[in-house]
Amino acid sequence: MFGWPSLSGMLKDLGNFSDGCDQPAGEQCKSQESSLALLWTLGIFTLNCGPVVMGLVLDFIGPKLTGILGVFLNMVALVLFGVSSSGGFNAFIPAAILLGLGNITFHLAQFHISALFPRSRGLVASVFVAGYTGCGIVMYLLMLIFDSAGSSQKAYRTIMLCYAAVCSLWIPLLAWMMPSHSFRVGMMYLRRSDWTFEVRLRTEFARQYRRATSLQDFVAASSLHLAGGASSHGTRPGQGQGRSDLAQQGAGQGQAAGLSDGPPNVVAAQCASEGDQEQDAIAGQLPQDISWGPLVFEARRFVELRKKTFSEQFWSTEALGMGIFYTLNVFIMQFYLGTTRLQLKNKGDTGQMTDFANIIVAFAFLGVPVIGWLLDKKGYGITLGTINGLNLVSSILQAIPNLQVQVLTLITWMVSRFFMYSSYFAIFGNLFGFKNFGKLVAADNIFNSLFGLLQYPLTNLGLHSGFTVINIAQAVVLLPLFLFAFFMYRWENSDLVPIRPLEGEELEEG
Repeated sequence: MFGWPSLSGMLKDLGNFSDGCDQPAGEQCKSQESSLALLWTLGIFTLNCGPVVMGLVLDFIGPKLTGILGVFLNMVALVLFGVSSSGGFNAFIPAAILLGLGNITFHLAQFHISALFPRSRGLVASVFVAGYTGCGIVMYLLMLIFDSAGSSQKAYRTIMLCYAAVCSLWIPLLAWMMPSHSFRVGMMYLRRSDWTFEVRLRTEFARQYRRATSLQDFVAASSLHLAGGASSHGTRPGQGQGRSDLAQQGAGQGQAAGLSDGPPNVVAAQCASEGDQEQDAIAGQLPQDISWGPLVFEARRFVELRKKTFSEQFWSTEALGMGIFYTLNVFIMQFYLGTTRLQLKNKGDTGQMTDFANIIVAFAFLGVPVIGWLLDKKGYGITLGTINGLNLVSSILQAIPNLQVQVLTLITWMVSRFFMYSSYFAIFGNLFGFKNFGKLVAADNIFNSLFGLLQYPLTNLGLHSGFTVINIAQAVVLLPLFLFAFFMYRWENSDLVPIRPLEGEELEEG
């Protein structure tokens, strides 16, 4: 569905939904564009609403079968698109619905792998999302083949059926590589010598493969907090800003393990001079989670939030704020994706800028280091504020009638859209934990998808009255969301407590 500008262009070139159109060549047929807008709205509605059902399916049958199901749904959708025409066998509506559902089903199945990297979940999530948001380039390449083959119905059908056949290759690949059950924190996924895979617990390898510097990191982090400094090993928002009582608690853990008190450089030197055997023995006295890395701090508010029931989490300020924030941002970004071709044509584009729009999405991967850094190092508030700011700028640029300015519009939109999808699952997982993750995402996507149905009437409004007023209205709607990003920043940097680095649970006192 993210390749809709190219796919809808092929459908339009073949004359689908053109009955009753009497406009001169090169002008828009409003009834045809309205029919295509309906297909887009249904497809993106299913994509947004898919987690409501497919999240439960993923929990029940596991990522392997869910991923295969997603590939199968995509294949069926491509076949239906390939054999359909508005004047004959018309299965465009079920094709659009199945394509949206197949997209999100496959994405959900692969996304759980980020649990293998709990301290770099933002970066890993961004890698997956780079492919997810940039996949529209495939439809653009298919459109180029379609044009070079004469833009005939036969060429279109052959291209779509061949694409479905290529997708089928992922079924044996998923059957071989994907795990049958979702990963949980503390698990490792290993390839055996016979090229099969198995799941093992990280604790099984703790004694054999503990990092030689892990104890030093822990002691250095504790001592630096005691001295009022900041640890360079932090992975959660607010680390290095811990209060003195929390620092003393962290230092107390080190003293309980038999380590001498003193300045950070002295303690680190002492640890470095000890033999591996003695160091391993001392580390064995520490809690297993601590021996794996430095002490990590997080806001007590968020630690307590993960302990609450689904109902308490659902009605929390964080959940309601996140729901509103992402519903509005997703809608605005997807609306532009569905109307890119129309908006650019209204500004005088003859096709070159639309081609650029189809290509630029593939370069989202260039933003992986930035969004990974924002998520893993700067925290929720700054990340959400950045996303909202980029989307606001994009909406303002969309309202400018100058065609050349739209190059900047497309780049800004591409980056904001990539950042938004990367942050969604990463923040939800970190903020609310795994226990109610599926249900919370499902509830959020119900409202997201229902609100997304407004794309159809808004597109019709834009076709008849222009898109400028809609672009400006979208920018105004985004302004209040900066307040939520500000409060998230305040919350995550207040009342910090030490947590287990790999689990996000509060450390026991004493």
